[in-house]
Amino acid sequence: MSKKIAFFPTNHDNATLIRYAYMGGYEPIALLAPEINVLEGYDISKLDGGPNADIRLHIDYEEKILESDLVYFADCEEFQNNKLYIELMEYAKKQRKEVIMPNDVAKQLGVDLQKVCIEERDILADIDKFPKMLQIESPIISIFTIGEKCGQIQTELLARKYFLGKGYNVMQIGSHDFMKLVGCLNIPDIMFDSTIDPFKKAIIFNRFIHKHFKLKNPDIILIGVPHPVMKYNNNNLNGLGILPLIIQSALQSDIGIINMHFADYTVEFLEEVKQFCKYRLDIDTRYFGISNTSVLKNVDNPSKLEYLRLTSDFVNSNLVSGLGGEQFTIFPAYNEEEANNAFQKMEKELQGNLIQV
Repeated sequence: MSKKIAFFPTNHDNATLIRYAYMGGYEPIALLAPEINVLEGYDISKLDGGPNADIRLHIDYEEKILESDLVYFADCEEFQNNKLYIELMEYAKKQRKEVIMPNDVAKQLGVDLQKVCIEERDILADIDKFPKMLQIESPIISIFTIGEKCGQIQTELLARKYFLGKGYNVMQIGSHDFMKLVGCLNIPDIMFDSTIDPFKKAIIFNRFIHKHFKLKNPDIILIGVPHPVMKYNNNNLNGLGILPLIIQSALQSDIGIINMHFADYTVEFLEEVKQFCKYRLDIDTRYFGISNTSVLKNVDNPSKLEYLRLTSDFVNSNLVSGLGGEQFTIFPAYNEEEANNAFQKMEKELQGNLIQV
């Protein structure tokens, strides 16, 4: 029997997580932020432009929390109402509901999660004695994003669904901490610790992947790489692609997928991205997932980007999927059939390395 998970606040960026909560055995309840309560009663597709999911949006917070088994308080850039966060968290605890939140929300609210990263700290202590990378023998698909709001999580979860559906033993590291609820591993917290040297972070991640590879003996490893792979421009640095560089320095991926905004791309642009990933990240990227958002420059504030939200129908109708012919594979991230066609190509590429089931 599935558990009910209330998710607050639901917005465009995290709607995908709610769509695929069923993969972890959860029945999702989507709670809107008060600022967009005009969407109450609509399907979650109103937020992300994807296909209808038969998941309604709600604002009757206490009633829905009472119906749930656990409550997930999400990080939401647009919503900073700490008072409401705390009120709902305290109500959930009073009703004996399990409460889950990412580290960023806990810090925002001043909540001590009392997490002890013993595994990562043990690896850190051992690095000076054994500074080398360990071999990971399963094929690896790394899933990247070129910017914010590019549908990366959508691609990660569709890839998980495809390869599990084919019967493979899948080991997956998700780019969002919520994904542990659907069976993925989390990126170690220490990878986001600015006090740790990047050299040591790369070895930590290599040991982390190797340890779980030995435990799970997977047929395939899927890695959702957090943070964009490059800066957008000199005003929008996107972390300069440093974390993807560290992660890819820790392992050798077989295939890379780049998630991008919707735009009129050319073969020359795709080739430039491919070459960048080859020489920066040491990975062959010929697969491109296109999101339901288009990026716009803010005329008044060049350091800020704005996003035009599109629908799946629009992207499906206007995306030139055959761009690049056999050289590149471009697919709408919110079109499961097209995404599965791309995953099938990847599966054939890896056929010699994947264990047939």
